[in-house]
Amino acid sequence: MGYTGEAVVVPIGIDSDRYRPDDRSFQRELSASFIGSLDWIPNQEGLKWLLQEVWGPVVARHPEMVLHVAGRNPPAWVQDLAGPNVQVHGEVSDAVEFINRHSLMIVPLLAGSGMRVKILEGMALGKVVLTTSVGLEGIAATQREEALIADTPDQFAAAIEWCYGDRDRLRQIGRRARQLIRLQYDNLTTTRQLKKAYDRLLVGAS
Repeated sequence: MGYTGEAVVVPIGIDSDRYRPDDRSFQRELSASFIGSLDWIPNQEGLKWLLQEVWGPVVARHPEMVLHVAGRNPPAWVQDLAGPNVQVHGEVSDAVEFINRHSLMIVPLLAGSGMRVKILEGMALGKVVLTTSVGLEGIAATQREEALIADTPDQFAAAIEWCYGDRDRLRQIGRRARQLIRLQYDNLTTTRQLKKAYDRLLVGAS
């Protein structure tokens, strides 16, 4: 490649003002959301892993726990898993409203690359996002500060168990997550970063 000049990395941005948290999800029984295109292989693999390796032990300890699954084109095996502890909604008309109903957002990605907009959206809505190290790539969130990070079935189950503790600490994670999005991943912030980079290039070229 040979390039030795300045390089600037600008993350994906979202309009954080568009995402209005609904704190009522923290007042109800803990429930979890999973949302993503169900015809995308990494989403299928992550969901299958979650349901096969994690969900059984979680439900054994908390039989009231429900995972709400949303996404277009769910394959037959996903629809066949619907039951008391897994509700399959298919494609939803309003993803923000769907995420807002549940205090916990689970993103069990095992493969893929790039930043995940849905994680930024969940954080902007003040939800507790539980994801893998792969899922959090490119997002400067810290364990139990702005997100929950787990990479093994035991870690995932332990993280969900941890969520059954003090609800106020879940709210605090959600608030810190929203603040992180506003400070680092809002469209205005990322646009300013890009403008500064262009300004430096223009000054250097003059």
